[in-house]
Amino acid sequence: MKNFPLSRRRFLSNTLSSAAIIGAAAVLPRSLMASGSPEITAVEIISVRDPQHSAQLAFAIENGYFAEEGLDVTANYTVNGPDLASLAASGRVKVLCAAMEQVALLRLRNLDFKWVMKLSDISNTQGVVVGNNAGIESPADLVGKRVGMYAGAAVELAVENMCKEYGVDFSSIEFVNMEPPEQAIALMRGDIDAMACWEPYISNAERSGGRLYFTGSSSYIENPNTPTDVNWLYLATGLATTGDYMQQAPNTMMALMRAMIRANETIINNPAAAVGPISKGLGIPADGLELILRANDYRPNLDQRLVMGYPDFINWTVDQGFLSDFVPFNDIVDTSLLQKIAPNSVKI
Repeated sequence: MKNFPLSRRRFLSNTLSSAAIIGAAAVLPRSLMASGSPEITAVEIISVRDPQHSAQLAFAIENGYFAEEGLDVTANYTVNGPDLASLAASGRVKVLCAAMEQVALLRLRNLDFKWVMKLSDISNTQGVVVGNNAGIESPADLVGKRVGMYAGAAVELAVENMCKEYGVDFSSIEFVNMEPPEQAIALMRGDIDAMACWEPYISNAERSGGRLYFTGSSSYIENPNTPTDVNWLYLATGLATTGDYMQQAPNTMMALMRAMIRANETIINNPAAAVGPISKGLGIPADGLELILRANDYRPNLDQRLVMGYPDFINWTVDQGFLSDFVPFNDIVDTSLLQKIAPNSVKI
């Protein structure tokens, strides 16, 4: 296996720029009965200017959902996910939309941030597409094959876990460092036998004649037409705040969460109607946005996939040198507020 020079910034940026092809399931019935007036009405939320982190935030602002909860919410968007940790560490911002490894990083810096609600599960974006003429019929056929992959991409963990399940020597696969747009071209030319990437590149490769083999959450290995649920990679973003802020302003946090869950109803059930407000709110093109909204799983669930996927992923980031130490699951997740406003979303 070829060793890639990696950096935490490249890794986190790549991970968080992905979208997921996950069927949009029906959202839970909304619970909009406030448990009390917000203790703090003016709230700044930092997030990334993309629909993985910020779809609910932008939609709720544009449609006045926060205002209806008695809140004046200001969104402070950054371009790169890795910038969130530095902004949060400044102490100025108490609420952010962040990936679980970013919250773990904040905990390692002795900052008491907690995930209180999932925003977007993007696990199914990360996948492997094999070339039709590559001779890959079973996982064992990957031995000695050339796989295009961008250095530091989280999809590597999905490949590693697939190899463990099928008894394939992970080190026998030759990974070739390639930019995502180059991978499909190389696959069609036969320069590589498979590509490990994220959306929209894996769908583009499929349309060009490749075959989707597996993703972080779905496997087509046994049956190309009927995917099997797997948990080879778990990636998600969530709403996070500090322990002090939860104690100081629990009604404020629950009002934020209610507005975001309300936004989910349109994003999940009628994504076409959500495109305009989200595009305007985030300042991003509307073209292709509906595909992304349909791709990601925006349910707020804190479930067993998270419980099982979190330690696996965080251990991998430590092994890769992206995080300096493991952070226990209970140190980054707090279900107490979600239990009050959407108890059916708490499945752990």
